[in-house]
Amino acid sequence: MSNDNKKHVAKTSAKKDMKTPKRAPVETRRVERLDAFAARVGAPTQPVKVERRGRRKTVAEIVVPTKQTNGNALRFGLRALDVIAVTAIIMFAVWNSYIGANDRGVLAPIGASLLGAIMFIFMLFSMRAHRFAPSETYAAHMKKVAAASAAALGLWLTAALMTRPETFLPDALAKAGLAATLGLFALHTIYYLRVRALHDLGALTPNIVMLGATESARRLIEENAKTHELNILAIFDERISRAPLNIHGVPIVGQIDDMLTWDKLPYVNRIVVTLPTMAAERKQKFIEQIRLVPNSIAFLVDEFENLNHVQQRLSQIAEVSLRDVTGKPKSGRHTAIKRLTDIVLSSVALVLGAPFLALIAIAIKLDSKGPALFKQQRHGFNNRVFEVYKFRSMKVEMEDKLAARQVSKDDDRVTKLGNFIRKTSIDELPQLLNVLKGEMSLVGPRPHAVGMRTEGKDSIDLVAEYAHRHRVKPGMTGWAQINGSRGALLTQADVARRVNFDVEYIERSNFFFDLMIMLKTLPCLLGDSETIR
Repeated sequence: MSNDNKKHVAKTSAKKDMKTPKRAPVETRRVERLDAFAARVGAPTQPVKVERRGRRKTVAEIVVPTKQTNGNALRFGLRALDVIAVTAIIMFAVWNSYIGANDRGVLAPIGASLLGAIMFIFMLFSMRAHRFAPSETYAAHMKKVAAASAAALGLWLTAALMTRPETFLPDALAKAGLAATLGLFALHTIYYLRVRALHDLGALTPNIVMLGATESARRLIEENAKTHELNILAIFDERISRAPLNIHGVPIVGQIDDMLTWDKLPYVNRIVVTLPTMAAERKQKFIEQIRLVPNSIAFLVDEFENLNHVQQRLSQIAEVSLRDVTGKPKSGRHTAIKRLTDIVLSSVALVLGAPFLALIAIAIKLDSKGPALFKQQRHGFNNRVFEVYKFRSMKVEMEDKLAARQVSKDDDRVTKLGNFIRKTSIDELPQLLNVLKGEMSLVGPRPHAVGMRTEGKDSIDLVAEYAHRHRVKPGMTGWAQINGSRGALLTQADVARRVNFDVEYIERSNFFFDLMIMLKTLPCLLGDSETIR
């Protein structure tokens, strides 16, 4: 090609380049078309999101419900109320209908009433009408009550007709059954509203933390999102640098040491270890690190990893897949009976003993200047801190709220009257108020002062199992006290002996054991003139 032709081709190409812009890549053209469409339809423009790693939450940012109600104890109480109400309604209705009928005396109405009450209660229990799951609606709950009542009435009439047809009064039993059904509707409406309010406050949902940001943890969180049966607060993992910021909104906040120093740990109901079987060594290391805290500890067993989580309720998964390691909780019946006993006996004691308590208070005021009552922070259930009430036995200017120096023989801090009320344990009587408030129980490990020291060291550091004594509420008296472990703990051996008795009590605790301890307390105190108290 000649030079003139080459110049002509170059000029032609340049003109084309000026007239025809270069075509943009396909992805760019697509974005441009979307932007143009958005502008044409008036869609609001949004800033482009830049993917950045967010900030990891800290334990201080976790909101923990501190007011809690024992769900098992509440359900036991509601069952007991239903038993009493149903039996009373049926017996009243049947008795009125049977008077003067069939000339059969009292056996017929009593027998018919008891049979009906048993049927109603059995069907209510079978339908799990006292479970009150967080996700259960009012309509669904009342359907359970209606189904249980209808089935119970049908069984009652059938059984009465088959067993005692000569005394069978169908109208009387039908009316009594209808009255019982209406009574249950009214009661369970009240139950539902009260339980729903507690659920809304987070008082009935167990507070949970998990150890291990694993697949099992993810599945448990996903299922819980549907049922809301657990309040999963946070996840702790030793491999925090590899862990994501959260799993479905549950933050991964730190390592185990961060959990152990967390001031809200006393309000955690259960620590769940979520490591798989293949991480047995790591799981054991986790448990060794946390086994000395008073909180209940559990780990997910192997079959959890193979369950169909979508088709099973979280409560069922928890029952078959969580195995307790330490701190296995008592039944709802035990908790409810213990609390009822505490309320009744402490109330009666405060009312009947009010004049005596008033006289002691006046005597303290006259003996030395200062208030009659002394308040001190002590460790309670799960290491929760509360203020215990005592009659003041020391001079005000020499009070030791931290128990840095425990009471010794001929202690110059104790007043004249203080010696007497300490030796007779009268100074402990105001703790009936702590019992009534629910911070203490009549029987349990004695609460020790926060910061108490023995042999110049924190008492809690002298015995490895010390924290286990906080797995139940502290008591005014206990197994250790009736076995001679009373008063000051001046040596490490004293602390170890007290802890051994307290842990033994927790393992053996039941109503009759508590009753025996209460009956033995006064003779033990009166017969002990040597212990420094």
